[in-house]
Amino acid sequence: MFAVLLGVCLAAGACGGSGDDEGPAPVLTESVGTATAATSPADPAAEVRAAVTAAQKQYFDAYRAAAANPSDGALVDALRAVYTDQSVAGDNVRGRMEWFAERGYVVRQDPGSYYVIEDISIESLPPAGQAVATVCGWDSDPIIDGVNRAPDGKEIFVRNTPGSGRTRTTWVEQLDGSWKISSGVVVDSWEGENRCPPRPVSS
Repeated sequence: MFAVLLGVCLAAGACGGSGDDEGPAPVLTESVGTATAATSPADPAAEVRAAVTAAQKQYFDAYRAAAANPSDGALVDALRAVYTDQSVAGDNVRGRMEWFAERGYVVRQDPGSYYVIEDISIESLPPAGQAVATVCGWDSDPIIDGVNRAPDGKEIFVRNTPGSGRTRTTWVEQLDGSWKISSGVVVDSWEGENRCPPRPVSS
């Protein structure tokens, strides 16, 4: 479920269920899972890949935490902080969390969700580093109504269709050495199908 939300919102407005109550269109992928990257002090490119790999995991954790409790302002702020201050994608993901909170929707974490970093293309080395990560994610986290229950007492599913998708996310090095998202684009999406590589053994 990443700034474009994989499996949750594979198309604009998909999170609105069957009605016309559409939220803001997501812009980045809420990716899922882990990957590892070797690094060596003598290899600046390897250091960039390791930093982007760690930042991608930070984003995944921050997104899932905020989506599970979108009314928690601290969690939403932590998610927004993964993006650059000027990032439109960051503003959109904050808007998505606000949309969830207004309706009482929450995302329940499913252990089957994961992501795979397929490639990290380095556009410039530090300082002022920039890299583009190609990420494929399988998202099986359902969206539920966190306020209301069905007449039989069971959970109400707003969306319970898993999906997969591939995104390209641009990461930019900051003055303090951290890496943040500036933009991203979904290049492929498959509702109800997992077309990503297998889950990494370490995840």
